[in-house]
Amino acid sequence: MHVRRPDTRLCSYIVLLVLGVTPGVLGGDDPSFRAFWADAFSPGFKSTSQINSMVSRAVTGNYNAIIAEVLAYHDTGSNGHGAYWNSSIVPQASDISGDLDPLAYLVTQAHAAGIEVHAWIVPYRVCTVWPPNGNSLLASHPEWLMVPIADMGGGPATINGKYVHDPGSPDVQEYLTNIVQELVTNYEIDGINLDYIRYTQVDAGYPADEDYPKSTLARFRDLTWYTGTPPPEGVTSWNDFRRRTIDEYVRRLRVEIPSITGNPQQPLQLTACLVTFGNAPADFTDSSAYRLHQNWKHWMEQGWLDAGIPMNYKREYNSSEAQWYRNWVDAVLGWRYDRHMFCGQGNYLNTKADSVTQLQYSLNAGADGTSNYSYYATADENMNGIPETDWTWYTYVSNNLFLTPVTTPEMPWRDPVTADEGTLWGRVADPATDEPIDGATIQVGLIDSVETDGNGYYVVTMIPADPGGTAYDITASKFGCPEEYLTGVVVLPGEVVRQDIDLCNTALVGDMDEDGDIDLDDFAYFSFCMQGPGYTYTEGHDCLNGDADDDWDLDLNDFAHFQRVFEGE
Repeated sequence: MHVRRPDTRLCSYIVLLVLGVTPGVLGGDDPSFRAFWADAFSPGFKSTSQINSMVSRAVTGNYNAIIAEVLAYHDTGSNGHGAYWNSSIVPQASDISGDLDPLAYLVTQAHAAGIEVHAWIVPYRVCTVWPPNGNSLLASHPEWLMVPIADMGGGPATINGKYVHDPGSPDVQEYLTNIVQELVTNYEIDGINLDYIRYTQVDAGYPADEDYPKSTLARFRDLTWYTGTPPPEGVTSWNDFRRRTIDEYVRRLRVEIPSITGNPQQPLQLTACLVTFGNAPADFTDSSAYRLHQNWKHWMEQGWLDAGIPMNYKREYNSSEAQWYRNWVDAVLGWRYDRHMFCGQGNYLNTKADSVTQLQYSLNAGADGTSNYSYYATADENMNGIPETDWTWYTYVSNNLFLTPVTTPEMPWRDPVTADEGTLWGRVADPATDEPIDGATIQVGLIDSVETDGNGYYVVTMIPADPGGTAYDITASKFGCPEEYLTGVVVLPGEVVRQDIDLCNTALVGDMDEDGDIDLDDFAYFSFCMQGPGYTYTEGHDCLNGDADDDWDLDLNDFAHFQRVFEGE
């Protein structure tokens, strides 16, 4: 059940009156997302006075959202490193003034002013020095890191000077999901914004520890039967799998966030910072984003993101970059599908007038909103490549573009009253061991099938759903396991419905005499039946009780399974 957000227009109106500012006609403009990113390396939310000033400037500029970088690194000790909230998972940043929970105070002050707060996190970037200062959990798991191919198996090594999580590791995915769950559970934030949700160089993705069975490479080998080590480029299946591992985290958050019902800000938005380097290509597969395994066009198409925020940072005074900016705006709006696109703009690269020109282009083109990078570096008035902190930007933008306060856009796909689609998700596991099934195929009705991640989770989005719900049949399959069928699973519009699935029940396969155990009697029966791959049994034959890989024979593959489940006398 969703709880609707309070109307921020009235809150903004009251705050403006208190501050002595004469508001324009509220509601005169269409809803639009007006945000800025506040990074962790600059002043902004590290003290009560910084937060008070930031909220006041947001009100002055008629912004309605602050995207605050509460996690830039997973260690502490340096400026911008650590959690800017009271976390039980990540060590708290050391540059916070006083006994302050920055995120809690920011949420309180911003919401009082009618401004949303989106928690901006960098999932994969861990630290610059190993082991990570203050994070004993990550320090004890160097196998969770990925490294360049040249450093594979040699322990922790940097990628572009940073130690980086392995996106395909189920352990990493669970750790990162727990962080988001903590934020959404404990803070009345309005959204999660993902950054660096990609690779930073293409020769990465290889395990720090080659014996770690859950690395991206180990999973790739297991699921595709690839032998050896694929090179960084040139193997399509390896490139696709590395993209898939990042997809897995994004789609997991798509269902985990709305499943946390205690947050009154639900439905929260899930957004991501999208790579838009250089000029816009005609084909997305030719983009830098795709080459760096950030398949954000697919994320938008699947409805995993509520909004994309392209980092379209271009200099308006450079004629080529000015055109690139416009080309990217036109491209991303064509790739937003049925979700929102909030066009990111680099005010730190431009004069105030040029920033307004670019923002106006995005809005005129039909963008659902904009976001400036950044709160602190607001302009380059001298056009010399040196960002400035020009606080007059906030008055300037309200006088020249954001003339009146407006609300953020609604998300009709998340509202059960207006939505015509729903989402189904769940965990696929072996009921005997509760071990997740990686790479199981899930088919919901006639919708394109999906595969489970390393933790056994599947997510199917944009499922057509009538107001009262629509029933679907589900098929779950995995090579070597009997198929599992579920009928009449109801998908509700605007909601996420969970349906866990039991698959590959190892406790039953091998119980030849069906007496509830696997002992010497079953071994004798199995030995009699094991005729090898050249002999197949007909449906219903008792010998098929030992057919672990569901190929109608009993051979050495089935015997390997029997050995694992054999209980003895």
